[in-house]
Amino acid sequence: MTEHLFVYGTLRAKFPHPMARQLAASARFVGEGSVPGVLYSLGTYPGATLDPNAATRVVGDVFALPRDGSLLADLDAYEATSKEDEPYTRVRVDVRMANGQLIPCWTYELGNVPRRARKIPTGDFLLHRRAQKPRTERP
Repeated sequence: MTEHLFVYGTLRAKFPHPMARQLAASARFVGEGSVPGVLYSLGTYPGATLDPNAATRVVGDVFALPRDGSLLADLDAYEATSKEDEPYTRVRVDVRMANGQLIPCWTYELGNVPRRARKIPTGDFLLHRRAQKPRTERP
């Protein structure tokens, strides 16, 4: 069975980050999808809280992962999910694709929302970034 990953921030296919490029080179892009929840801006990156009853949706990309699990391990390290004080946890979520299909995926959920976080009303980090002043991206 193929494992899938839903990404909504700096790992998206069109985001200029080295880890996004590694994901795009190592996994197969399936398409854009969304999940019910709230997307927050944490400055240069986002965080999402998932809620099946949310009135808003988080927009992102779905990738089919290689079977060996090494890419997912690299992404867990990038998201620092193994550290207790890190805000992200890898969880399962059903992603609704544009054609209505539901795909079970891994994603990284924000646990505690920091006070500095601001909601992104569109639920789309790429649109949010385009609306901001152009900034130099950090690798």
